[in-house]
Amino acid sequence: MAISTRGRYGVRALLAIAKARRPLSTAKISQMEDISLPYLEQIFNRLKRAGLVLAKRGAQGGFDLSRPPAQISIGDVVSTLDGLVTFSHCHKPGRDEPCGRAEICPSRQFWSELENTVNSKLFNTTLEDLTNIETGLIEKKRGASSAANLFRP
Repeated sequence: MAISTRGRYGVRALLAIAKARRPLSTAKISQMEDISLPYLEQIFNRLKRAGLVLAKRGAQGGFDLSRPPAQISIGDVVSTLDGLVTFSHCHKPGRDEPCGRAEICPSRQFWSELENTVNSKLFNTTLEDLTNIETGLIEKKRGASSAANLFRP
């Protein structure tokens, strides 16, 4: 099971807005993130319908986050675009009837626990968390570059 391209692109697009701290047009995000503009527009239609982004008109318009980055989880984005992460069809949310082996299946509990762990991580990680991770990675890279320059004649 993999998160779809749509889910990954949605996260990248909202991270771009979170980092900019202002509305961005889909054209700008498309250019910054190297994502096809028509595909990105489809993604933003879903995100807007779900209430994760707001459209702002005017010269400084574009899309903005509907809430602060600390209040939008990666799970919010991924589940909006892809649905909840599942590993097994036997207990998929919304399934009308359980598998006939549900009561005796030893792997059912494993798959359920795995799904809960993954979805918990997605819903407990926010856009702000990812921007902080990125900031740390950039600072670490700069620090390594600076340290490397100390040893050059």
